[in-house]
Amino acid sequence: MTAVAIVAGAGSGTRFGSHGPKALVRLGGEPLVVHAVRSMAASGVVAACVVTAPASALGEFRSALAAAGYGEAGEFPVRVVAGGATRQASVAAGLEAAGGFGEAPRHVLVHDAARALTPPRMIARVVAGLEAGHVAVVPALPVVDTIKEVGEACPDGTEPIARTLDRSRLRAMQTPQGFSFDAIVAAHRELAARGGSEASAAPDDAALMEETGHEVVLVEGSELALKVTRPLDLRICEALLGGA
Repeated sequence: MTAVAIVAGAGSGTRFGSHGPKALVRLGGEPLVVHAVRSMAASGVVAACVVTAPASALGEFRSALAAAGYGEAGEFPVRVVAGGATRQASVAAGLEAAGGFGEAPRHVLVHDAARALTPPRMIARVVAGLEAGHVAVVPALPVVDTIKEVGEACPDGTEPIARTLDRSRLRAMQTPQGFSFDAIVAAHRELAARGGSEASAAPDDAALMEETGHEVVLVEGSELALKVTRPLDLRICEALLGGA
């Protein structure tokens, strides 16, 4: 088995304002997680998928995926497992399950369920980078806004600018982030203590690879792979889906 995807869907959706897991928020009549899994299946480069979900919502996730034709049996196996208290801990749980489809995968892709419209061809670009011999491959987009680093907030609530960053050297990270399976498992095990709380957890899996001494390379991302974080993002995705 060449590549297995982990779709991280255990987030609570607090920033989005949903009353349940954000991955179950509907886009075009189907939960975000279904769209994310469908993109993985359509890429032609992923053999199976592990979805991480809140322990209290495993049944809901399995039912939603089953309604779309995805389960542990079938041409594209999808397994739902309980995530952890942080994204890092959830991905670690997904990695434990990713080796359970029989043959251990060579590569693993870690994806956000909230990036529901990720194009299959972008997923294929990530896997192509891994097949070329890179141990960590991440899709990214150039930063279009001017980015300022700020200092400590003033008593009146304003923030002083400390410096202006060179945006020509900045990139915005997306998912799926692709890794050598053995390398990312080792990185998670080495830095597992960081995943206990949001304050110390890694912002993404690429950061874990960087911290453990691995080179991370970038490939072209896609504006369609936007992350649904706010209600406005969902409305944008609905417009994109309606025009597809």
